[in-house]
Amino acid sequence: MSGVTPSVATRVEGLNARQLMDRYGLCMIEGGSLAGTLTYERPAFLFDPRRIKNVSLGAFSYVNGQYTSSLYNCRVGRYCSIAESAVIGPPEHPGDWFSSHPFAFTRPYDLPTFYRVPEFARLAADADAPPNRYTQAAQTVIGHDVWIGAGAFVKAGVKIGDGAIVAAQAVVTQDVAPYTIVAGVPAKPLRLRFSAPLVERMRDFQWWQYDLAPFKNELNFEQPEASLATLEQLLAQNRLQRIAPETYSVTRDLLAGTFTVASHDRALY
Repeated sequence: MSGVTPSVATRVEGLNARQLMDRYGLCMIEGGSLAGTLTYERPAFLFDPRRIKNVSLGAFSYVNGQYTSSLYNCRVGRYCSIAESAVIGPPEHPGDWFSSHPFAFTRPYDLPTFYRVPEFARLAADADAPPNRYTQAAQTVIGHDVWIGAGAFVKAGVKIGDGAIVAAQAVVTQDVAPYTIVAGVPAKPLRLRFSAPLVERMRDFQWWQYDLAPFKNELNFEQPEASLATLEQLLAQNRLQRIAPETYSVTRDLLAGTFTVASHDRALY
């Protein structure tokens, strides 16, 4: 999903959540929410939301809300803040088929727990059945530096642009433009975060590509235009360096409760 190939030589099995944090920069409590594969840039923060299934996370992004937030088949950029009780990219059910129940459209790799029950496995499609639009749902894409508020819902396949803010309890059913604040049911644009000229400069600069740590005492983040001007100057002086986060994929053994991690040869972004 991430477009990077894991190095089998660095594959490590049988890790617990604390070992993932200490060795690989993935901060979790227990990690029971992981399903499918999580691909992430170090560091990433998952405070044990309800479900993380087939997701990629850029560096410094976090998902809050223990046992509440859920992300499905989505690609999340760097420095994203996802609040509690957010639901992003959930699977959809057909309303115009014979039945809307999962037996009609799912596959063993989608719902392995269901398929462990013989009555369900006998009724549902076999693993070699051809895919359909529900087993191959569109990926949801969250840009960089996006803030998604508490209780927000983001429909599968939606794209939220860099720097956007989704208000609490918003229901996002359409794409959100970069640096736009949206709210409501359904979500509608309220305003840009900054003036249009500053938004264009932010979009051109893409600050999340660079290592800001050496200059943190020179930047006043309360003043976005001044901070950007300083960074533009530093880049012109060849003093800004691009970040190249270590990147890993993690899968969870549902029975043992342990994790397997494999490293990638390049960053996600």
